Amino acid sequence: MDSPLLTAHADGVLTITLNRPHRLNAFTAEMHHLMLDALRDAQRDPGVRVILVKGEGRGFCAGYDVAEGGKPAPGDDIAAKWDGDPKWTSVENIAARLREDAEIPYLLHTMPKVTIAAVRGPAAGSGLCLAASCDLRIASDTAVFKTAFSSLGRCGDPGGSYYISKLLGPAKTREFYYLDEKMDAATALAHGLVNRVVTDCELDAAVGSLAAKLAHGPTAAYGYIKQNINFAETATLPEVLTSEALANARASQTHDAKEAVQAFLEKRPAKFQGY
Repeated sequence: MDSPLLTAHADGVLTITLNRPHRLNAFTAEMHHLMLDALRDAQRDPGVRVILVKGEGRGFCAGYDVAEGGKPAPGDDIAAKWDGDPKWTSVENIAARLREDAEIPYLLHTMPKVTIAAVRGPAAGSGLCLAASCDLRIASDTAVFKTAFSSLGRCGDPGGSYYISKLLGPAKTREFYYLDEKMDAATALAHGLVNRVVTDCELDAAVGSLAAKLAHGPTAAYGYIKQNINFAETATLPEVLTSEALANARASQTHDAKEAVQAFLEKRPAKFQGY
């Protein structure tokens, strides 16, 4: 049986493919554990400079597999105690499991490496949050976005109310969540939910080219840029100015910053090494 999550690392780009096309790549507990491990490894690996997340087949990710119900994967410490034991279905324990689910988008949003979501077809529920947490979202013209929470009598996770409201603004996010209407690729682009829209046949090439370009860029500087932007979302202007100055001072001491100056003086393209 094929793994529900595939990874491939080449030329600085780690590609993570959600691999349950028969279920529109809806998340399972096993997929969650595999992806969390892959992201933690990537965060520590200096050879990974860009992370690309995509779905196999005609969909990006339809959220969590409701049919699975969030049941732990075989081998989990609590799996044997799950059935019939209210201790593992209390509000507190459900919340603890949902909070663990939020680690994946949190890592994509905060790790000092560029993260990209390639979205074709449905991106719903947790799948929408997964895409929204990435630095960049490139969508096929077949992409369809949906919160998919209120229709199930739920209010949403993992971090979507943060990631999506930062992209759409609070008013549009409220409408998106309350009405739970589908948003097509063109509308998503107009409202800032995605960065670019390309035809479906162009998606893989467009995302591959973008990932390759970023993987050959100044990775350390990208990390500081990401840090600055994330910090600016909650900080005051004086705090941002201080943080930016410190980050830029550190960036100026990197190999790539010095290489950029040397390349400018020698009138040649810079050869960034990522540190």
